[in-house]
Amino acid sequence: MSKKKNKYNKIVGDFARYFGENTLENWQRLCRDIGIDKELPSVTKCREVLKSVHVNIYDLLDAVRQGTTPQRFGNPRQLAQYSVDNRKIYPRHMAEKDKVGPVRVLLRGLFRRG
Repeated sequence: MSKKKNKYNKIVGDFARYFGENTLENWQRLCRDIGIDKELPSVTKCREVLKSVHVNIYDLLDAVRQGTTPQRFGNPRQLAQYSVDNRKIYPRHMAEKDKVGPVRVLLRGLFRRG
């Protein structure tokens, strides 16, 4: 297995272990870990708030491990540039499999086809 494929498998597994099941509590925890301190009573509200947040998934997991908040970017373009420059790119084929989950919400706009 190549190093790149190994890295991708690791980030997919790490995020799956971090997020767990698709429950309101896990969505609320994700929002808190990103630095959103609002009362969010539903998964729909969590998803809505996350649509305006741009964080790198690798950095999110590192921040959770360190007890900090990940860097937030002003727009998808800034996040994409940072992700490419730092080689911290979540594998597209795995993001596309996550139809309604947190990966899809966090990565929306990054993989638009030209």
